[in-house]
Amino acid sequence: MDKNMKTISIDPKDRIELLRYVNMLRELNCNTSEKIPIYYEHVCELESLMYRLSNILEFQQPKGLEGGWYADYQLKEDLPEEKSNDKTH
Repeated sequence: MDKNMKTISIDPKDRIELLRYVNMLRELNCNTSEKIPIYYEHVCELESLMYRLSNILEFQQPKGLEGGWYADYQLKEDLPEEKSNDKTH
């Protein structure tokens, strides 16, 4: 097995949700291919899809000065560990 390969388990409820997103992407693709206007609902669903995929596939945006809303997602395991401000440990 490749050392960079990671197995991710997907809950049945997540598979159903991803199926819904794939069908939304299919509809969006069909609409744009046929020069039919996209709906704002599609744009909202794209944002939801981004969050679900990042959660299921363990992607995160960097935090701090290098992160924020506009930062690209990265593999969670490649991000530096977040340091705690808790001085009791």
